[in-house]
Amino acid sequence: MAENGLNLNRVLVRLKKVDDTDYVSLQDIAKGYSEHWHGLINDWIRTAETIEYMGLWESLENDNFNYGEFDIIKSQIGRNRFRISPTQWVFRTQAIGIIPGKRGKYSKGAFAQRDIALHFCYWLNPAFQLYLIREFDRLKTEEQIRIGDPFNIKRFLTAGTYSLLVNSLLSKIDERLLTHPQPYKKRLPFAAEADMINQIVFGFTAKQWRLNNPKTPTNRNQRDYAKVLELVVLNCLEVIDAMLIQWDIEDLAERQSILQNTYDFIYPIMKRTKTIQDLQALADKASGIID
Repeated sequence: MAENGLNLNRVLVRLKKVDDTDYVSLQDIAKGYSEHWHGLINDWIRTAETIEYMGLWESLENDNFNYGEFDIIKSQIGRNRFRISPTQWVFRTQAIGIIPGKRGKYSKGAFAQRDIALHFCYWLNPAFQLYLIREFDRLKTEEQIRIGDPFNIKRFLTAGTYSLLVNSLLSKIDERLLTHPQPYKKRLPFAAEADMINQIVFGFTAKQWRLNNPKTPTNRNQRDYAKVLELVVLNCLEVIDAMLIQWDIEDLAERQSILQNTYDFIYPIMKRTKTIQDLQALADKASGIID
């Protein structure tokens, strides 16, 4: 459970991350709004709009939400004696959108999930909601820079071994294909060699994948959208293919058979590897930031 801060219109607001979910200090937001902040959180949480909003949020995010208690709470809204605190809300409904503060002198106060914190900001002052949205956008941009574009990461992962394969092919090609103009250069086997490996790993050639995915950006290909496991296996096959060419195994069908057998052997082993799973988790996190 890590904490850092947000700059909300020159007010430092603590941010707590729990299981990759950001929670924002409601106490800090209230303090930034008014020096008479005591009671603001409880005034906000007992309004009909807040109860309905938090109930809807929990229904979308929380499988263990207590709808029975939620209905009881809703039925009490508007009564003069109706009171509810973040602690009572969580205790009665098993809510996860708010982390209540602990009692005592050193309590850090209640924290709320981003959506609920934005609702609190809007209730206080719509400008506060805009400040919070901009701060989260800033953090998202910083994390994107730190982790990197997942498409670029995947291109870096495959670029080196593809260069090895290209150089291996070049070393065995008729010199005329390299020094003469078209139509000789049309016969360069780079695409055919890459597509042979694409078919083994992905089940499609580059052209087939493009036809099946016409809405993807033109500067992307199936390797950009592949799983880390697929790219690692693809790297292995490109290295082996480059060596097969160096060993003068010129028949494409023979190389394809060897590579297919290699794929069938290494794929299930790599799939069980924790390192590959951890790398995929990092790639998924980066993709989530880009999206």
